[in-house]
Amino acid sequence: MTESFILAIDTSCDDTSAAVTSGRVVCSNVVASQTQLHKKYGGVFPTVAKQAHRENLEPVIRAALQKAKITWKDLAAIAVTQGPGLAPALEVGIEKAKELALEKNLPLIPVNHIEGHVLSSLALRPPRRSILATSSTEPQLPALAVVVSGGHTEFVLVKKIGEYEVLGKTVDDAAGEALDKFGRMIDLGYPAGPVIEQFAQQGDAQRYPFPLPMTTSGNANLSFSGLKTAARTFTEKMQADHTLTKQEVYDLCASFQYSVFRAITYKLNKLLPPLLLGQPLFGVWLGGGVAANNILRQTIRRTIRPYNLQLSVPYSKKLCIDNAAMIGVVAGYKLERGEVMRGAEIQSVERLPRFEV
Repeated sequence: MTESFILAIDTSCDDTSAAVTSGRVVCSNVVASQTQLHKKYGGVFPTVAKQAHRENLEPVIRAALQKAKITWKDLAAIAVTQGPGLAPALEVGIEKAKELALEKNLPLIPVNHIEGHVLSSLALRPPRRSILATSSTEPQLPALAVVVSGGHTEFVLVKKIGEYEVLGKTVDDAAGEALDKFGRMIDLGYPAGPVIEQFAQQGDAQRYPFPLPMTTSGNANLSFSGLKTAARTFTEKMQADHTLTKQEVYDLCASFQYSVFRAITYKLNKLLPPLLLGQPLFGVWLGGGVAANNILRQTIRRTIRPYNLQLSVPYSKKLCIDNAAMIGVVAGYKLERGEVMRGAEIQSVERLPRFEV
């Protein structure tokens, strides 16, 4: 089998990324972070993100090609995140991908960012170049993907690669967004998620009982806005009474993180029994930025163990955050199926900020 190298680009939010993939194998994955630029805003500022993408994208692409040790003539296609994401940020990657595809006479493969997170646990480390094209077997399906990120929290049934059913999703804030907002309430800075994870390891998750949302909804949808409001009311009362001690901060982090993850596993427990009655299920895949959290991984593993299911996670935590490698993995499957755009039709590709998987 001939190696089909794809240059993938992701500018969906605040990280500029380019990667080279071959099938599911990640040959390089370069990410330029914008975290320091957005810290003073307490979140991602779209126009700042757009300008930084414009400055970072060409160097990131060059670095991805160099690390993969390939040239433009080795590429079979160019892939790019079409959405969902921030519209100004998406625009930069799409315009560059269209420009390169036409200039290099390569097909263009638009990719859904959430599908990237769904398939991120399928990515493979690069083996010896001589066996690159024959690495690993295809996953058994169907599987249940759990995407937990700053912008999305979804349960996605993977019937086959390219055929998905969203079984439940957040109706307001995503889990990662709720964690970041809670972190700002207690002055942990931006982004707060990793700090909360670190502090939670030294805290008591049972000390402050926050409510479990959406218990009577009758579906697998999630909501974190009510939980966030309850936490705000509670912490504001504490802060009005006294300055939070270090241990109280640790305990608040542990308790709020526990509540967010409990909401996810509560819905997972409601979802799995009827799902397993109607069909076999060959595992649970975890993706998204919050998937890097070890407590979340442990919590989901405990939840699915009674169902004799195994959890699959990306081989590197760098594949949990927004990155182009997962976009390249999706594009590899699309290339196999012939789902590419060529010539004049490339110009029709537009950003889709609310793109559904």
